Amino acid sequence: MPRFVSSSRYPIARSISLAAFVAAAFVSSTAATPVEVVGLLSRAETIADSLDDEGLVGQLMMIGVEGVGRPSNASRLILERIRPGAVILFGFNVDDDPRSVASLAGAVRDACSVDTARIRSLPPFVAIDHEGGGVYRFKGGLTRLPAAATMGLAGAAAASAAGSAAGTELRALGVTMNAAPVVEALNEANRGFLAGRAWSDDPAEAAKLSASFIVSCQRGGAAAVAKHFPGNAEVDPHRGLPVLTASRAVVEGAYLAPFRAAVNAGVAAIMLSHAIVPAIDPDRPVSVSPKAVAILKGELGFSGIVLTDDLQMAALDGYGDPGLSAVAALAAGADMVMLTGGRTALGARDAILAALADGRLTRARLRDAAVRVIAQKLRFGLDAETDGERDARLRSLERTVQANTAALKAAMRESAR
Repeated sequence: MPRFVSSSRYPIARSISLAAFVAAAFVSSTAATPVEVVGLLSRAETIADSLDDEGLVGQLMMIGVEGVGRPSNASRLILERIRPGAVILFGFNVDDDPRSVASLAGAVRDACSVDTARIRSLPPFVAIDHEGGGVYRFKGGLTRLPAAATMGLAGAAAASAAGSAAGTELRALGVTMNAAPVVEALNEANRGFLAGRAWSDDPAEAAKLSASFIVSCQRGGAAAVAKHFPGNAEVDPHRGLPVLTASRAVVEGAYLAPFRAAVNAGVAAIMLSHAIVPAIDPDRPVSVSPKAVAILKGELGFSGIVLTDDLQMAALDGYGDPGLSAVAALAAGADMVMLTGGRTALGARDAILAALADGRLTRARLRDAAVRVIAQKLRFGLDAETDGERDARLRSLERTVQANTAALKAAMRESAR
């Protein structure tokens, strides 16, 4: 079985570049001035330093929960124990009435918000995949987003309208992170996996459209996640290990271009692919590759959250259990690891703590990752949002949806003329 061994031959950017963080956050209306952004980063560092080892590790985990309207008893116990930095919801968490998600999000916040001497309450990100088309978890009650390929044909105005609908409506439900958009361009290598989830088969057009979605989604209040860096191949990573055989020149051009645009748009997080890209690292999937993360944090200058896809996917079956993968991903430079199964997440947490204790992971590496996560939480106001503000957004949901639906339809019609 292949084993992950940490390497110092390919150093990653271990700390956030202040200039990069200011530049990224300043794109969004969530941070009005560079001075305010510097203050956010300083606060994030102070909060991270106030966390004990368990609290630090919790911030680096995104986990799933069972339950509709509220977490199951088993999930609540896991949330209280891990206190994860993020919780991701799926279709089985969503009732016919989308307002049930607001109740679930509130219960998640209650179960795992972090309180320290440095902050009264630091809630987790509550995330959901809200791309449109076939990747859409809601049964009704929100603006129905078409597939990215359909919106892509309509142009940047439609992408922007869709992003605004996603951001404002998700935030009204207490969902503070949208695990979207796919920014990869469609090509013959990934067509079988992505299909209509890609905005365009032209990398420049995919970059422009997905960046428009990102900016509007984040202005609406939900952090966006650009995925899947640097790209996918035909094999679905849920079922096997993709191998992306493009040359380094093609990777540098066609594959990295949309992610550069996402970084320039101030995207909060970028999700790593589980593909092996021999032109970058012939030995390891991107999600556990120091070489791949070095490109993202170094060459592209990304200062946000580097997030793995679910470490329980079949793509990583040949590399040990999810706990080993979580340790390897963090050692490679990922800042947050996704483990959608609660009990699996508990095991991964213990594995990360063990790696910290025996020196395979350093506290400095985990602190840097936690600062990136916490800084984005502060950027999107998770620490400052009041119950009154949440209630007001939820009460306005129907009007918000009506306005967003009309705007998206108008943008789609305008492009058809």
